[in-house]
Formats: sequence, C-alpha cells, structure tokens
Amino acid sequence: MEQIYAEKIIKMRRAMEEKEEELSGKGNPIEDGYVLVRYEKLELEEKEIMDGRAFMVLPKQFKPMPDQLVAVKYPDPDRPEWILSDPEGRVAVTFHLEEGEMEEGDLEQITFLLKSEMERLHPASKAEDGEAVGEGSSRILWFSQDIPLIDDDCCHVMFFRSIREGLVMGTFDCPKDEKKQWMPILKEFLKTMKEPGEEENREDKDADVPDV
Repeated sequence: MEQIYAEKIIKMRRAMEEKEEELSGKGNPIEDGYVLVRYEKLELEEKEIMDGRAFMVLPKQFKPMPDQLVAVKYPDPDRPEWILSDPEGRVAVTFHLEEGEMEEGDLEQITFLLKSEMERLHPASKAEDGEAVGEGSSRILWFSQDIPLIDDDCCHVMFFRSIREGLVMGTFDCPKDEKKQWMPILKEFLKTMKEPGEEENREDKDADVPDV
C-alpha cells in the first residue's frame, strides 16, 4: 500500500515538473492566469500597487508583508514603502517611489549606478543585466544578482521605471534555487506594470495610426 502511494506521489511530481518546464518555455508563462512554482499552483491577479499609482499582475497570495516580518526582513529604517510577499516572506516584491521629473538618460544612469553599488557591496557576486522590458515611457530596466545570506542564497533583482510622479525603484527576491523558475515569470510580471489610463492611451495611439 505504501509503495502504491509513493508511486502516485512520484508521478504527480513528475507531471508538475513537466508542466513547470512547459510554462517556463512559453513566450508568456502567465497568460493562463496562473504559474507553477515548487509544485504549487499560484493564481494571478492584477493588483493595485503604490497606493494606486500603478497596477501590476502578481500572485493572489502576495499580500502586504506583516510588520513583524518586515522588521526581520528589512531592518533598515530606509526600507521600501510598499512590500508584498508570499505568506512565509520567502518571495517578495517591493516598490519605492522617488518623486521628481525624469530626464532622458536618467533611467540608464540610475540603473548603472545602483548596479555598480550592489557589486561593490557584494564583490564575490557579479550583477547581470536583464533585457529591457517594454518600450517608450513604460520601459523597465533591471539587473539580477545572487547574494549569499546566512541561511540561504538569494536571487535579488532590482528594476526601474519612470512614471508621471517620478522614478519607481523595485526589487524582487526569491531563494537562489528557485531562480530558474521565477526569472521568466518575473519578466512577464514587469511587462504588466502600468499607470492608470496607460492602456487607454496606448489604444488611442494605435487608433491614430492610419492603415497603409
């Protein structure tokens, strides 16, 4: 009886692994409204972020991190204003807004400077540039870096985008051994970030283009 039960568990895990591989190989792994990570199905939804300044598709289970957990995970008083995470705080996404007008080239310069600073802080770990997400005013630049921690290594991602009110500086953290699963998913999450009315503006611009 125990052997039959064990065989069922193995088959279930193999099926989940095959599905995870299938999703990671898709052009858009979030188009089905869910993702699979660590054999777990995570339902997705569009969430209001930064007190309504923007929207972004994220797992439904990502909620504002409890204060007690914030004090442990982000002890620096200069922590991000908005922190969302899974219930255990293992995977988290944060947002910080630097208000002010953005000039051309600022996004690239800020990304370069913070990447250099992260490499200075963690010289044993090289930061890797990611391919830019989006275009025009909705373009997002990002880089990732594997950071050694006391209990486990962490995959740390920093991403940057300009909005009407200034610069969005975000982070995404997950265990290093889940990096392969989360990175293609994160790229698709970033593509969904938009300001209120941004989608309508895009549609209006498309409508203004004459047919050839």
